[in-house]
Amino acid sequence: MHTMEDIREHESADGPQRPALPEQPDASSVSMGRELPLWTAFLTPAAVLIGAFLIGAVLWIRLDGDESSPAPPELGGFTSIAPDASDGAPGSASPRTLLDAFLGYAGELGLDAGAFRQCLADGSKSEVIGAQYQRGLQLEVTGTPTFFINNKKVVGAQPAAVFDEVIAAELRGSPSSLDAYSDTIRRLAESGRFAIVDSVPDISDAPIEGSRDAKVIIAEFSDFQCPFCKQWVERYLPSLRQRLGDDIALAYLHFPIQQVHPNAPYAALASICAGEQGKFWPMHDLLFQRQDEWASLPLN
Repeated sequence: MHTMEDIREHESADGPQRPALPEQPDASSVSMGRELPLWTAFLTPAAVLIGAFLIGAVLWIRLDGDESSPAPPELGGFTSIAPDASDGAPGSASPRTLLDAFLGYAGELGLDAGAFRQCLADGSKSEVIGAQYQRGLQLEVTGTPTFFINNKKVVGAQPAAVFDEVIAAELRGSPSSLDAYSDTIRRLAESGRFAIVDSVPDISDAPIEGSRDAKVIIAEFSDFQCPFCKQWVERYLPSLRQRLGDDIALAYLHFPIQQVHPNAPYAALASICAGEQGKFWPMHDLLFQRQDEWASLPLN
């Protein structure tokens, strides 16, 4: 598993020398008890059950336990982005806060600024993030990016050839045995980065490119602040998009690992609000493209 130093070294290289491992929660890096502002939200399994109790609370997120089988966050919570949380200039060359950045991106995409602000201030919008995160935990997602190509689990930003092989196999008939795959895929299976699983993710609440009835649905659990997720978006998504349609589709599921990427849940919320105006995927692309710009900004 990559340490944070490994991640920094990987990011500085021109490209991976071997298939990239996903980013995983690192218990040693957690800042325990970090307060979140009232404009953020992250519902966890417990919070889903008592969400009404948590709305309006200032809570924090925590992940403990074995990284190969992480425990759900104890209690997480978030409410909304306060409409007046920013006094900066949205769309300016150098945003001073996350809200400045997100409002600027909304402007670039031609979103209705008032509706976007209102959505950011609506605490209920956070529920989908918590629901999808919980779904990932139930499917034993332990890092990002993690993909389910129908019922084939691929862990990490693997080379394009891996995705091409798995997709081609699904189009031919969805193999039920590793015998149908190359030595490369079988080696990934030995290392826990490929598996044939029993179920597929529920994508009913996920934005999707391509047909929901496609023969091959790629369900991606991702984190907007994750450098490996950005790597996959930059290196493989452009060619994949040329194939999306009736046969192949891509669905995005939120899995922000907040103790490593503290701004990721907020970016997820911004993408949801863009999605309400039909611009999830343009915002998705912009958040990854500008990741270095917003990733270290203060919340407000």
